[in-house]
Formats: sequence, C-alpha cells, structure tokens
Amino acid sequence: MKKILKLLVLVLMITLTTSGIASAAITKNFYGYQVKDVNIRQLKHEVDSAIEAYKGDDKFVPLEKVQNAYIYSDPNCSYFIKLYPAKQNTNIYVVSNEKYDVKNNELTDLLTHWGYKYDKLDDKAAMKEYKFDFFILARKQSLGNFYISPDLVKPLKTGMAKLNNKMAKDNKKTSVFPYTPDTNPIKLDCVDSTNYYDEKAKISIVQNEYRLKQKENKYVHAYEYLLINKNNSKVTITATSERLAGLKDVTTEAFVDLDRLDLIDTVGTFPPVLLLTAGTSVVCSVPNWIRLARITKESKRYANSLPENYELNPQAEMRILVLKYKDDPKPIKFNIKFANGTVYNITF
Repeated sequence: MKKILKLLVLVLMITLTTSGIASAAITKNFYGYQVKDVNIRQLKHEVDSAIEAYKGDDKFVPLEKVQNAYIYSDPNCSYFIKLYPAKQNTNIYVVSNEKYDVKNNELTDLLTHWGYKYDKLDDKAAMKEYKFDFFILARKQSLGNFYISPDLVKPLKTGMAKLNNKMAKDNKKTSVFPYTPDTNPIKLDCVDSTNYYDEKAKISIVQNEYRLKQKENKYVHAYEYLLINKNNSKVTITATSERLAGLKDVTTEAFVDLDRLDLIDTVGTFPPVLLLTAGTSVVCSVPNWIRLARITKESKRYANSLPENYELNPQAEMRILVLKYKDDPKPIKFNIKFANGTVYNITF
C-alpha cells in the first residue's frame, strides 16, 4: 500500500511540475480519414506511384522499415501519414503540427484528384490504436522533422510493472492449447480480408484480420484462416509459423501495460508542440485482475497451437485462429499432403 501511495505522489508531482509547460501549447494534432471503397493495397499503389512519378522536391517521403508510412514536409507544415486497412476501405492516420488544415491540404488534394470519396474517421477504437502505434514508432526511430519526448515517466512505469509482477507471481502460467476446430461466430471488427487460391494444390485460403476489444490490441491482432479443400480426395494439413503470439506473452505484456501513464508527450515540428496525455488508470480504473481476466478470456480463443496432420475431407472447410504481433506479422506455412505422396507447400 505504501508503494502505491508513493507512486501516486510521484504522479502528482510530475503533473504539477509539467502543467505549466504543457498549458502553453496544448493541442490535439491527431486526425483520421476513411477513404471509401478503396482497399489499402490499391491506395498504397496510387500513393507510391505518385511519389515515384513526381519530379520536383520530395515532399512525401516513405519511411524506411515501416510499412505504409510517410512523412510530408514543406516550409509551412509537416505531418506523419500511415495507411491502415479497413476491409474494403482504407483508414489514413495523420499526426501534424498546429498549422495543418484538416480539410484542405496536399493529402486531401490527392484524394480529390483521384476521385476518391473520404470522410472523417470517427472510429474511436481505431484512432486510439493508431495513436499508440505512433508513440511507439516515434520513440523507436526519428520521424524527420517530428520530435517526441523521451518517456518521462519510465521510472513510474517500471515501478508499476514491479507491483504488477508481484501481484501476478502466484498466477498459473497458461500453456499452449492443442488445436481444435472452432465454428462459433467472431464478434470483432474485421480490418482486412485477403484471398489466395493455389491452382496446383486446389486449396483456397481466406485470411481475415480482426481488431481485439481489450488492451492487447495494442500489441496483437487476431487472425482467421479459412481453408477449403477443393480436391476430390482427402488431404493432411500441417501449419507452422516463425512467430505467433501466445496467451502467456499477451497477458504478460498487457498486464504490465495496464497502469502505464504517459503524462506528457511532445510531438510536432520545432518549436515543439506539447500534448497532455495524463491518464487516471491508477486512481479510478477497473481493478487489474478484472481487466486481465477479460484479456485472457478474449485472447484464449486465438491462442491454440497450429494444426498438425489434420485431415481435411474433400470440399470441406477448416478454420485456424491465431494471434499475430502487429509490428511483425509473420505468415503461416501450410504443408499439404495427399494420399498418393504428393506434397505442396503454401505460405500465406
């Protein structure tokens, strides 16, 4: 109890000492658009083609090692852009300085030029997830003219992590669950869907990506693979992957993150724009054990091991549910064996 009180005092001191600085230029410079009836693959092709064809000064610059992310800069304005899948639509997330004109800028001019219809993105869950992604990205690498402060409350987070680990030390660690067929409906937002058909193996695969509802969505998304055997004979399927998220990994990361606070984050172009992001999770939130139970319940369904030597009948369908880390979603490798000894390998 004393440790918790000390941490609360530390929160108060940091808030008081930084409030004078933050009040000078607090702004909300996070924006979102949704482009209608244009999926992310089509829009990315348009953007990349336009950048490649442009012969003037490079204003739109793709970010190295970050998919679908760009930096735009000119003498008057700079902003970060990232494209996100939204099934048949595409979401565009923008972080800019205070001079950004939401309705009239180079990005909206491009969308209008291409004849695309777009609206303000009102999906709060998506905006919250994208903001977290930006903070993580900004602290890992330089974003051109953008600047974000170091994690000012890292000692506080470390202290909360120690407390959380102490509370969880007697919790039983969950092992990987064996693969079992799952036919129940998925009640999550589907953010992307892609299809693949292997002509030689005559196997159809649909990959659906879902946003989880609990806090583990900061780190992982749920994936559904639907395989249909379009052969007239039975096949045996074994699936493997270089890296998938397990239940133990998800609950550990989410548990440590439950009480993390980012009191002040600085983003924008120089001069810095200060953003107040003080949270109240320590004082007035749902108890950790309740939230962890919700996370465990939601994640458990997608934490089964991959199928091994699973027999799929002719014209039958099987479903595989997995968790993938958002920062590096690895594909699944399918080994498909026929009774006559023929083997096909599909990576998707």
